Amino acid sequence: MWIHETRKRQSKLNNKKTIILLLLSASAFYLSGCSTSANVAEQPTAAVSEEALVKVEAVAKISMGEPREQLAEVSASSRVDITAEAGGMLLRLVKRNGDKVNAGDVIAIIDNKNAFIEKERAEAALKNAESSLLNSEAELSARRLELTNTVNSIKDKLKMQAREGTEAEQDETKRSLAVALKQLEALQGNQASEALKANVETARLSLEQAAHSWGNGEIKAPASGILTDVKADAGSNIQAGSAFGVVQNTEKVKLKAQLTETAAQLARNKREIVFKNAGDGESQRKAKVVYLSELPDAGTKLYDFELEVENTDRSLKPASRVQIQLTTPEEESVIAIPSLSIVREGTETFAFVLNGNKAEKRKIVPGRINGPYQEILEGLKIDDRLIVSGQHALKDGQTVGIAPKS
Repeated sequence: MWIHETRKRQSKLNNKKTIILLLLSASAFYLSGCSTSANVAEQPTAAVSEEALVKVEAVAKISMGEPREQLAEVSASSRVDITAEAGGMLLRLVKRNGDKVNAGDVIAIIDNKNAFIEKERAEAALKNAESSLLNSEAELSARRLELTNTVNSIKDKLKMQAREGTEAEQDETKRSLAVALKQLEALQGNQASEALKANVETARLSLEQAAHSWGNGEIKAPASGILTDVKADAGSNIQAGSAFGVVQNTEKVKLKAQLTETAAQLARNKREIVFKNAGDGESQRKAKVVYLSELPDAGTKLYDFELEVENTDRSLKPASRVQIQLTTPEEESVIAIPSLSIVREGTETFAFVLNGNKAEKRKIVPGRINGPYQEILEGLKIDDRLIVSGQHALKDGQTVGIAPKS
């Protein structure tokens, strides 16, 4: 009886295991079918994900900052040296550095007795030469008159001998007439008189030079402008022929600078340049470009640059400095893109632009950086549709879509 019950329980247990195995098999089959369906359903989604979504923005001009500037030095348009023609003690300065002078204005008074003595000597020499010439001309005039009378007398005698005299007498008289005529002719171009005239001219030139050197004891301005570089003062000894000062014409001034090759390229072919006084950012004026060297200085490797500007108000002082603007605000507005949108591969740089629904990879030449933007010298143009997101994962020609604006 007990054995029979045991077998009955064992049979029920086996039936339960069989049912459980069947249920597990059915569940596995069901799950396998669902997984297959899910894979089939996910295939279209994977295909869609190949079209990358990107953000784009139009390429535009961006300011790279303020106009590029360069220091330039102000100098007078012309400089005339003042030379002390005579030496002596400086008695008084009539004009001082910074004063405006006109040509001929007295700048200083000097005690130049030696120059005065030389002038007196030159005057005396001229008078002596002129007196000698007058006396010589008077003597020559008297001698010419005497010889003229002699010639006339001999001619009359010869006429008389032609009627009454002998042939020998006539020959003698003809010889006397020839001698007198020759003497008279010599007096017409007398070399002694010419030499005396040359002496008078030499004495006159010496007097002019002495008078110029003496200058009435005055040093005068040789031109109109601003007096500068006078270093002597009352009591100083002035050497003859020494530099006393400079007169600078400041009604028109020059602005001079030395440019690097990059700066020279910015300034070349320009006719005018804007400038402003150093430290004064408000007042701006224009200066005319008059010179930019074609080749750099062999030593400094810099290019000479020269501007010219009217300065009737004399607000620009020689030796002061100004800021010249090599570029304009408009020139500083250039094609620029966000630096983060640039793709760098080794030494080369690229940007992706949207062409239809394709990502087009373009090689670019970057320039200056200003904040988040970088100048593009080559490769892009205004209104190109620049890809600004996801560009590092893109390939040239890849199909892309525009991501919706967040």
